[in-house]
Amino acid sequence: MKTFKIALGFLGCLLFAGMLHAESSKIQFASYDLKEARIKAGNEGKLIFIDFYASWCTPCNWMEQTTFLDDEVAGILNNSFISIKADIDQTVGYELKQVFDIKYLPTMLIFNSEGRILDRIEQTMSPLQMRALLKKYNAPENKQVIKYNMNSAPNQPLNAKEYNNYDSMQKNATQYQQFYGSQTDNNKVYKVQLGVFERYQGADDMVKTLRQFFVEPLTITNEMKNGTLLYKVRIGQFNSYDDAMQFKNSIMEEYSMDGIII
Repeated sequence: MKTFKIALGFLGCLLFAGMLHAESSKIQFASYDLKEARIKAGNEGKLIFIDFYASWCTPCNWMEQTTFLDDEVAGILNNSFISIKADIDQTVGYELKQVFDIKYLPTMLIFNSEGRILDRIEQTMSPLQMRALLKKYNAPENKQVIKYNMNSAPNQPLNAKEYNNYDSMQKNATQYQQFYGSQTDNNKVYKVQLGVFERYQGADDMVKTLRQFFVEPLTITNEMKNGTLLYKVRIGQFNSYDDAMQFKNSIMEEYSMDGIII
């Protein structure tokens, strides 16, 4: 009798787990990479939603079983967004984590149909908060249809030599310091900033091309400056200012690319 009760309990657990698994698929999270997601979002006039998570992240698991099971949240995401879950412990998720400099979990990013980032949320969100957030950006101006074809798809690589005239991003170090300012990393980790863009597309293109030349980590960070959202491309992770300066000088000499140390 005791064995029978244990068996029933185990069966109940399996059924409950199966229900949770079935429920967890309520939102149609896609398996696209970011480029494919942007093409699909542009063609269909949808926004992009990326949820960065890990299996060991307790707040992420809480949102999985509450916020992402909310009918209204699921409805908005399925109807108006291309939704992606990025597991930072897997290769694709880890690469996205590096690109967007994700430091906290959960982190969610929202892009318009052009691929321009609209918001970065670094907190646990209840169903009520998530509904309000999604409704805020679920507006016609953020869902323009952009028809991509073979010749206009995003993320076409550029030559490194084209950077000096691309999107007005290549200013000399003095101009960067005056207009964009510099920041000191309290953790004594230095990076070299190579580009500042007003459009995410430009920053993303630069990162894609730099990866063909460098093995150092590349990140895109965003910052609001004088009412304008800027995307900053940074390379490297140096323990000393001197190491960062040596790297900065080497890419200036070899590629004629100027930058500033952050």
